Parts: sequence; C-alpha cells; structure tokens
Amino acid sequence: MLIGRSYYLGEINPSTHLGNGVGSFTYGGAFRYNLNKRYSLKATVSRTTLQAEDQVSELDFNLARNASFKNEVTEFAGTIEFNFLPYETGDPDHFFSPYLFIGFSIYGSSPEILINDNEVPEADEGQSTNLAYPFGAGLKLSISQKLSLSFEWGFRKTSNDNIDGLPNRFAEIYEWGKDYDNDWFVANNFMLTFMLSDPGPCPAYNF
Repeated sequence: MLIGRSYYLGEINPSTHLGNGVGSFTYGGAFRYNLNKRYSLKATVSRTTLQAEDQVSELDFNLARNASFKNEVTEFAGTIEFNFLPYETGDPDHFFSPYLFIGFSIYGSSPEILINDNEVPEADEGQSTNLAYPFGAGLKLSISQKLSLSFEWGFRKTSNDNIDGLPNRFAEIYEWGKDYDNDWFVANNFMLTFMLSDPGPCPAYNF
C-alpha cells in the first residue's frame, strides 16, 4: 500500500516544495523484493493530480503570465534500493535503515492548461506516455514479523517539458516557457508492505 503527496517543479512552480497549494494526494501500491540485507528491488504504481498556478508565485513574470494547470498522472516505476544499514523485516537486530534508491518509470500524462483563465487548445496533446528517472532517499522500519513501514522523498526527472502543458512560445514572439528546461515531479510517499515469504534473505542473492 502506498499513500503520500506529489508535486510538480517547472516553469509555473520553479522552486516551492511546501505550501502554496502545490501538493496533491497520491495513492497506489508497492511490491518489494529483498535480495539481501543491503539491496532490494521495488516496483510501484501510483496515481496523483499534479497542479500549480502562477498567482501564488512571488515572481513578476509568473504573475503577469497568469497560467495554471492540472494533470492526472499515473506512474509505473521500478527502482533498486541500497540500505545504509543491514535490514530485514522481522529481525530485531536489523529492524531499520536509511536507504537510497534509483531507477526508471513510465507515466501517463494529460495536462490541461489555462492562461488568463482561457484554455490553450494547441497545448492539449491528449494522453501521452513518457519516461522519467526517479531517485531519492528514504527510511524503512520493521514494525512486526511481517510488516514494514517506509517513507521516501523521491524526485522524478522527466524526459520532456510537458508536465504543465505550457507552450514555450506564443506566436513565435512571446516566451512563456523554457525550451531547455524539462519538468520534474516529486513524491513524498509512505509505504506499508507485508512480507509474503518466511523471514530471511533470498539464498541465491545472499552476498
């Protein structure tokens, strides 16, 4: 089980991580395969609504542009985790560890953008599938013989500049966005996992 908060970073929200209504509820599922006490493989599927608006910005350019968007995003991610400490669910001697993770994801994106409260139909490309590169850090804690709780803060570097649907130029004259700067989104997730097998690492990968 996965629940948390996700938000977007890009032209409409350049740097705000907390506040200004940039975060949205995230939900989904997670499957973790423990190779040993140091390494794990994890697959997740999650859904959220990314959104932001210029009117909460302190930048004059953003206030004058007056753009806002929302985007229903579904993400399928695969990552590898490295535990800083030996960790095993149900082991009282190795019951917690901070960790790092890195991997790749595929996400579905369908932005709806408004500028001065008017839709921008030429920016609406419908549903598209894109590639992102998740990485970040977390903390995992064994709370029983079978249950594990973890929290992670993960950044997604996307392969395009279309999370917000904002055209970079209008009438080839006015610059609304940046051609050289791809969008990001970030997920702060809690995950509760239940161990299906008996305690102990996979013997084939016990290194």
